[in-house]
Amino acid sequence: MAKVTVEEVADHLRQTMGHVATNENTLLRTRAAAHIGAYQLSLTQLQILQFLLQSDEAVTNSILADHFSISKPAVTKALRKLNKELLVDTKVSETDRRVTTLALSGDGVTLAREYQEIDREINETYLGIAQKFSKGDRKTILKFLETVEGSLNQGQPF
Repeated sequence: MAKVTVEEVADHLRQTMGHVATNENTLLRTRAAAHIGAYQLSLTQLQILQFLLQSDEAVTNSILADHFSISKPAVTKALRKLNKELLVDTKVSETDRRVTTLALSGDGVTLAREYQEIDREINETYLGIAQKFSKGDRKTILKFLETVEGSLNQGQPF
């Protein structure tokens, strides 16, 4: 294999990350355009629907904020759109009026299941790619990705 420079790797990473974001969004918009695309939901909103579908316990804004590592105002903003589209129902606790629990509406369940299937396909694609590499290569790739994630978590521009 020819020698690869750090600059080549950085440039390719930048291009690939752009393609990943674009391709996932394109898949979401085209594969299930009749439902998912029509709502024009963000990836976070779709992930919230999926989380509600999979949750066995009552879910609150605080639980969503913790699970997705986002602020409570960001959760409120995401839920505002989901409520407006009648995908999520809210229920104020009878014992503590400060607590509101969330549940999927019928349309919300349908959309969450569609997204869950698309998410499964995306994960299968990633697994197929990862399986092409040796165990040692996968360890190196994982270390690299963890470093990238650490940079993102520190707020470095990406």
